[in-house]
Amino acid sequence: MAGTSTATTSTATTRRDRFLHLWAGPNLPALVITIIIAIMGSLFVLSYSLAMANPTPRDVPIGIVDDPATIAEVTSTLDSRYPGMFTVDRFDSTPAALDALDHQRIYAVGVRDSPTTATLTLSSASGDSIARAIEQTVPDLEQQLGVTFTVHDAHPLSDRDPSGLVIFYLAIAASIVGFVGAIQTRVNAQGLTLRGELMWDLIRSAVTALAVATVVGPIMRFETFPVLPVWLVLAATMFIGGMVYSFWRVTIGARWALLPTWLMFVVVSNPSSGAAVAPQLLPPFYEFMGRWLPIGATVRLLRDLAYFPDAVHPEPIVVLCIWLVVATTAFVVARIIRQGTGSSEPPKAPDPTPAIAEEST
Repeated sequence: MAGTSTATTSTATTRRDRFLHLWAGPNLPALVITIIIAIMGSLFVLSYSLAMANPTPRDVPIGIVDDPATIAEVTSTLDSRYPGMFTVDRFDSTPAALDALDHQRIYAVGVRDSPTTATLTLSSASGDSIARAIEQTVPDLEQQLGVTFTVHDAHPLSDRDPSGLVIFYLAIAASIVGFVGAIQTRVNAQGLTLRGELMWDLIRSAVTALAVATVVGPIMRFETFPVLPVWLVLAATMFIGGMVYSFWRVTIGARWALLPTWLMFVVVSNPSSGAAVAPQLLPPFYEFMGRWLPIGATVRLLRDLAYFPDAVHPEPIVVLCIWLVVATTAFVVARIIRQGTGSSEPPKAPDPTPAIAEEST
């Protein structure tokens, strides 16, 4: 009996040692990374699906130039057929309504030309999905009002970008290249001083942004925009991405710094940017976040520069400037506190686990 008990204990000890040995080596970190990647991938798909799978217009502003009775009839028709989707604003003159359209305060303008005809002026560049949603209301309005509409697009999208997605791709590329470039610079150029890190982040962002803006604009002509301001916007977005990653790298370490950066830029900021799906079609959370995150500001600013150069909104400029200052300041302060201004500390090799150390001896 004693021999049997001893053998059982020895077998249990052997199994425990094998289990501890299995997870004391590289298998445990590999398991942790697998779980984290599975969670991040699920969050990525979930976020994009929540934001874009079922876009529904909410309170989309449109303008009507007509008498109050007609305005009330249009409002009643839209409310009954498309509840909650549109809000109708009355304008006293066509120039005033078209000016509001040019400044993207409204998405369409309806003007009665005669008792039986009217013109509906859209702005695809303000939001192609919203323009199509508005155009779908034309048959109902024609039937209710007894008029025939002529549809006109005041700001059509580029012939080489009929869905308006190139601006979205520009913003995504700027954000991802920004923090991926920062990762690769710090991995392959270890030992840079604080000044060196900032200098190469700035050079990398400027060179890459100029290349991207030139290829998309003058070379391939996917979009027609002024290269200089677009270059500056893309460079600022890339630099912000690099600074956000660099801040996390200093504060929580190179091993995990990509996770919060990825969550912010890819999982939340990209689907809420308002490019692939217009802001008024996004769920409220994404609509709100897109307004204040870097990629949303980049999308709005690039859209203004490409299609509304005479009515550029100041808000996205302010948002990008704030992110630029705050992210850079946060990184510099954290870098000085943790590592000083000299050469950055190279990543430390992990200490061997006791099980591995004992086996090696």
